Amino acid sequence: MNNFFYKILFLVIWKKKLFPIILQNFLNKKILSLVWINKFCFIESFFYKKPCYWSRSKLIFWRKGYYSNNIQIIKKIFFDCDIDSFIFIIFIKLFSCHYNLISCFNYLL
Repeated sequence: MNNFFYKILFLVIWKKKLFPIILQNFLNKKILSLVWINKFCFIESFFYKKPCYWSRSKLIFWRKGYYSNNIQIIKKIFFDCDIDSFIFIIFIKLFSCHYNLISCFNYLL
């Protein structure tokens, strides 16, 4: 791991309690979901390449696919210019949405 990662982690991430992550499909670039993570989830996701998230409704940490086998593997991580939101480019085994759909974004307004 390089020093740039540590600078991002300590200067920005530690200041926020939660921050948004956009999940994008590695194969077809489709947006899969918008999730929230805290610093612990980010570190776990970064090191193990298996994303974990923070449930704002249940107030718990969870790893995608632990019970459902809908596992995700992080291929790349991008961050925005303010370093307060991220995109995880992920490979999905089955579904990304908890309703057993590929994407959570299925409805046109």
